[in-house]
Amino acid sequence: MRYSERNALILANFNPLQTPHMVNEQAHVYIVDDDPAVRSALHLLAMSYGWEADAFSSAEDFLSRRPVPNEAEKGCLILDLRMPGMNGVELQEELRRRGGPMPTVVITAHPEQPLAREAQRAGAYAVLGKPFHDEELRVSVEGALHA
Repeated sequence: MRYSERNALILANFNPLQTPHMVNEQAHVYIVDDDPAVRSALHLLAMSYGWEADAFSSAEDFLSRRPVPNEAEKGCLILDLRMPGMNGVELQEELRRRGGPMPTVVITAHPEQPLAREAQRAGAYAVLGKPFHDEELRVSVEGALHA
């Protein structure tokens, strides 16, 4: 399955009229994915759940525009693993180095690859294989926010 077909499946599974909204509206989701279609679909999905959402095109973009999260903030990172430049695991490690690791849900087209296992070892709450169902993402993000 081509990457663009996976993106279409993400959008095809999305139905805002059947989407339960998260009770805690203070949750903030940060989406880091180099694919504009995936990034846009995830942003739309996150907002449909009542989460505040910001999207970034790369790990470097996230680090340059997003200050280190503080402990009072309830946030979650939705992170692609394979991106040009800094990959998802390297971003997790950089956030930890800066003293601000965030609960993280990793999305990847290659969940069986060593990099996905490395993301779990680096503290990812969940690793979801693309394509995934929107409910799978919601449950994972809510779990990460309450972990």
